Amino acid sequence: MESKAVWRSPEELVTIGFQRTTVVMMNEAHSGLRRCVRTREIGRRLLPAAHRAGVRHLAMEALPPHTFTFTDEANRLRQVPDAPNEGYLAQPEMRRFIQTALDLGWTLVPYEADYEANPAELKKAERINWIEEHKQPRFSDTAMEHINWREEQQARNLCKALDALSPGTKLLVWCGNSHHAKDRHDWFTPMGHWFPRLSGISHFGIDQCVTVDFAPSDGRRSGPGLAEQFESELVARGGIAGFLTEDAPVSFLRDRTDQDAFILSTENKLV
Repeated sequence: MESKAVWRSPEELVTIGFQRTTVVMMNEAHSGLRRCVRTREIGRRLLPAAHRAGVRHLAMEALPPHTFTFTDEANRLRQVPDAPNEGYLAQPEMRRFIQTALDLGWTLVPYEADYEANPAELKKAERINWIEEHKQPRFSDTAMEHINWREEQQARNLCKALDALSPGTKLLVWCGNSHHAKDRHDWFTPMGHWFPRLSGISHFGIDQCVTVDFAPSDGRRSGPGLAEQFESELVARGGIAGFLTEDAPVSFLRDRTDQDAFILSTENKLV
């Protein structure tokens, strides 16, 4: 049964999230180096609302895991350093996002897995991953073992980062795609499933990818069906709006247990 949505702005959703818990996790949409710029711009837009909610720390999957690198220089100089490579940290909207957090006085927190600690057989699986990613509908069991190793390491790194902060510190976690999902699948155990079990903190998850067009290889459009269905509501709200999971207008979203809120948009392309 469908129902009438209670539409909310991204700022309202992140504010509600920090009213419910100390850790809010939110995603951007990317595939390789292609990304939906809108998802990062929304992240930058809602930073002041998170700041008003008491947040002063931003944990980012994109930050290198090693010490004395990009993160240390950014936190010390309060400026986004030169990117270490041509990856996410070199992309202009990502740099604007990070600079806005630094301008607010926030501290950046890396939590990516340290691939140097990755067991040898999983390193091999990682290389196979990149080669086979677009050739088969599902990774090999060994490749999935690498992926799940990374998810657990990310969750453990977040727990370590929180342990080093004062009790009750609020943390905004910025990840990609479905890493922050709370539910475990048969073959995939995301960071968002590990985190509450390791930390004892039930995070608030916001999904921005539900309308993104990831352009699957079979030609079907994965995301914009919802954007088209609710186009009039979105256009009336500037092209971007969302709702809490319990307020979702369609049952397949309202019944989901992996996220607490969704943001929809009319801007859904990967570039």
